Amino acid sequence: MKKVSGACIQCSYEHCSTSFHVTCAHAAGVPMEPDDWPYVVSITCFKHKAANQNIPFRREVTLGQTVITKNRNGLYYRCKVIGMTTQTFYEVNFDDGSYSDNVYPESIISRDCIQMGPPPEGELVQLQWTDGIVYKAKFIAAQISHIYQVEFEDGSQLMVKRGDIYTLEEELPKRVKSRLDKILPLRIVEDRATLNP
Repeated sequence: MKKVSGACIQCSYEHCSTSFHVTCAHAAGVPMEPDDWPYVVSITCFKHKAANQNIPFRREVTLGQTVITKNRNGLYYRCKVIGMTTQTFYEVNFDDGSYSDNVYPESIISRDCIQMGPPPEGELVQLQWTDGIVYKAKFIAAQISHIYQVEFEDGSQLMVKRGDIYTLEEELPKRVKSRLDKILPLRIVEDRATLNP
């Protein structure tokens, strides 16, 4: 008998990797609601349905706090928050149907967003992408993201969004636990090997 399998949908709660077949989720009574582009539908697993009612969505992150995030080598490490700032990003829909939620205001070349602020919702704009090409897109919204500068034990630093940081009190998803390295980052290991051949 030929096995038939379908695409899965994932819980919309941040960092949750729980996924379901659409029909299985519907049959099990998993809450599904219409959502804004690009996600189309918001799905909440039973665990996070209860969690949403009892605890805040995100814990506060403070200067000097030890957190967990992904380093450049793809592994997760503990690191310290050494700086915090906010950055305004624009959400746009491109002509080809693709979407971006991390467009810098200064990338819009058809309007001086620094002086005039964001365009009205739905306005067609031209923006210069990182590849240097000018693209047409429809403006959706402006959002303010919290950006954190973190420093790892080897002295390397990264700028990361709040969604990429886990506090020590938050439950880590399995995919993060499997890539969590409790030893020093690779750079320190390599440096020590060079000093002590």
